Amino acid sequence: MVNRFLLTVISLALFISCGGSGSDLADLQGGDTKVESPTASPSPQPTLVSQPEVTPEVSEPKTETAIDADSSDIQNMVGCTSSGHGELRREEMLESHELWLGTLVGSSLDEGYKLLAGGSVPDGLIFNGDIHLWWVSASDHTIHHGIVDDSGELEDLGPISVDGEIFSGMVDPDVIQLDDGSLGLTVLDGFDRSGPPGPICHLRSSDGQNFITENTMLDKEDRFDPSLVIVNGQWWLAVGIPSEEDSLTEIYKGFDGQNFVYVATVEGAVPDISYFDSAFRLLTCSKSGMRSYSSSNGEDWGLDTIIPFRGCDPSRITGSNFFAYKVESGGGNEMPPPVPMPDERPPTE
Repeated sequence: MVNRFLLTVISLALFISCGGSGSDLADLQGGDTKVESPTASPSPQPTLVSQPEVTPEVSEPKTETAIDADSSDIQNMVGCTSSGHGELRREEMLESHELWLGTLVGSSLDEGYKLLAGGSVPDGLIFNGDIHLWWVSASDHTIHHGIVDDSGELEDLGPISVDGEIFSGMVDPDVIQLDDGSLGLTVLDGFDRSGPPGPICHLRSSDGQNFITENTMLDKEDRFDPSLVIVNGQWWLAVGIPSEEDSLTEIYKGFDGQNFVYVATVEGAVPDISYFDSAFRLLTCSKSGMRSYSSSNGEDWGLDTIIPFRGCDPSRITGSNFFAYKVESGGGNEMPPPVPMPDERPPTE
C-alpha cells in the first residue's frame, strides 16, 4: 500500500510538471514569432522600419548604395558584368553622331573640329603625354579606345575588353587616372537587357584597353552618364536624369567607390565633373545650352554661366584645356587643324 501511494504521488507530480512545460513552450513560440517578423523580409527602405523595438544598424535614409555590407563578395551579386550584355552589333542610332575635339577655357569655347563619325558619349585624359579618348562606337556598340596623334588624327585602337571579354552592353564611359597610375573607367552597365539599365560600375586598367571589374558604384534606376572625380580620397559621382521637360544631374559622394550618399541636384543632364584651381567644376547639357557650375565643397553649387553649344556629352580632357563632345551629323571642318600640345594644364585630381 505504501509503495502504491508513493507511486501515485510521484505520477501526480510528474503530470503537473509536464503541464507547466507545455505552457512555457507556447509562450516561447509566441516570443519567437515576434522576433522573426521584422527580419523575415529586410528592406533598405526606411519607411518599412516602423517598429520601435527594431534598431538595426543601417545608413542614413538619404544614402543610395549598391553595397550594404563590408564583404567584397557582395559586389558580385549586384550585376556588374553579369547581365545585360549582348553580341557586337551595329547601332544605327549612333551613326549620325560625331566626336569633336575643341578647347574650353573658362566660358570661352572653341568648337574645334570633327575627329570621328559614328561615335558618341566621349571622355578622355592626357595619359603618357597623349590625348586618350573612350567612346561608344556605332560600328559594334562597344566602348572603343583611341589616341589623338601629333597631326590631330584619332587612331581607333578598337573595343576595350572587360574581364577578358568583348561585348555590347556597357556605355557612357568616364575615365580618371588614380594615384597608382592605373586608369579607372566608370560605365553604365546592363544596357542590352530589357527594362532599365544599370548598375553603374567601376573598371580598372593599366593600359586603357584591357579592363577588369572593380566594383559596383551605384544601383539606382534611370541614372545615366556617370562622371567621377576623386579629391583628397573622397569620391564624387555625378549622374544624369534625362527628361523631355527638365533634365537633372544628381551629385553623390562616397569612399573607395562605394557607399555613395546623395548631396545635391542641379539642372541639366549628361554631366562632366572635375576639380581644378581649388574648386569643383560641373558641365551639364540643357535646352538653353551648356551649363557651367562651380563649387567649393562639392555640395553647394552655383551656376557660373550658360554657354551656347550645339553639341552635348561635354567632357574636359583631364590634364589640359581640350574638350571632347558629341554633335549630330552636319557641319564640321573639311580639314582639321593641327592639335597644339596641351601647355596650359589645370591641376589634375
